[in-house]
Amino acid sequence: MLDDAVAFARAGGDVLMRGFGRGVAAAQKSDLSNVVTEADLASERCIVQTIRERHPTHSIIAEETGCDLRDSDFTWVVDPLDGTSNFAAGIPWFGVLIALLRAEEPVLGVLHLPVTGDLYCAERGGGAHCNGHRISVTEEPQLSNVLWAWGMDAAASDTTALQDSALLARVLQRVRNVRATNSLVDAAYVADGRLGGMVNRSTRVWDIAAPLLIVREAGGRYTDAAGADLSFDLSAAAGERVYQVLAGAPALHRQMLGVLRGG
Repeated sequence: MLDDAVAFARAGGDVLMRGFGRGVAAAQKSDLSNVVTEADLASERCIVQTIRERHPTHSIIAEETGCDLRDSDFTWVVDPLDGTSNFAAGIPWFGVLIALLRAEEPVLGVLHLPVTGDLYCAERGGGAHCNGHRISVTEEPQLSNVLWAWGMDAAASDTTALQDSALLARVLQRVRNVRATNSLVDAAYVADGRLGGMVNRSTRVWDIAAPLLIVREAGGRYTDAAGADLSFDLSAAAGERVYQVLAGAPALHRQMLGVLRGG
């Protein structure tokens, strides 16, 4: 089914590219950091329709249209446009994420960056690949020698803003530099070793199901921000759960976990 997932992602990416750079209007969703464009909706329609045609008995959880749950062990998790704010601003840090879960475990994941044409994919136990070539996380063992991705959304309160700022301040004292696309690009570059790792303080299941598998199959660790294995909510309320995640090469993940804990 990996070939299907790749086809779904490429089709969604083609839809996005038809609208990129054309002064796209964005509507706010639940808060300041969450917006939606017609491109999100069009890409999702394309992907979901094709999944339904090829796998009519499978469940689907998609960012814009929600949950279509069936009596099946398999669930497709779809983010038709990850990095919507970047897309709407004309910044090329966006793409399509598609994962297939069996029960709650990702068994395949695809990450497509349509501007560059790069396609990252993984099957459980089969390693991670970009454009057909095997990839792996960095072998660099020291935080001070790597770039680190940091993603977070607008703070809902002064308390949250101060907490986020304090965490980021600790990170800035330990890594070579911080980068922030706040999108699937962060996970892609962790998986292929360009970034040492990433933290994201506000994600949903469709943001992380595919990247989790790709980073793990590239030899990295991908956990919640406390270092625990992630478990996904695949109920009708799946889209409401917020995940804080930490990913990176194993040695760097361990060091960053200490930093986040105040070490």
